[in-house]
Amino acid sequence: MENIRLRKATSKDRAIVADFDYSLDKDEHIKLHRIEKITKAISNEECFLILIDKQEVGFVIFDYRFFDQGWIELIIIDEKYRRKGVGGKTFDIIREQSKSDKVFTSTNNSTTQMQRALTKANFTFAGKLYGLDEGGPEVFYYKNI
Repeated sequence: MENIRLRKATSKDRAIVADFDYSLDKDEHIKLHRIEKITKAISNEECFLILIDKQEVGFVIFDYRFFDQGWIELIIIDEKYRRKGVGGKTFDIIREQSKSDKVFTSTNNSTTQMQRALTKANFTFAGKLYGLDEGGPEVFYYKNI
């Protein structure tokens, strides 16, 4: 998967981004008002489409709101492209373009697939935070630049 790149999402991409999120978990998409989060991230130029050649295969929301460090708030990759190196390459691109010394992200303790992907991409476990949601603690990771 060498032709992976990121492209800043525009308002014209809003439906594409929303569809990736909705198709992953429509209940969570609705319950968490993700369309508003996506719309805001696009308008703030913090949402990026993940492309293989010219094909959209997912998106990532990235900003610097986490203690002024790079923060991967959300990454969604189409099921067909998982476990093929797309996530790892996306993490590498973000790290290369980051303006901070570290890049952080988190996932729910029950999301073992994401935890494995972060470990494979050489992210370091940073700790757990309890009380954010009923699904268990949030697990935080970081990677030095």
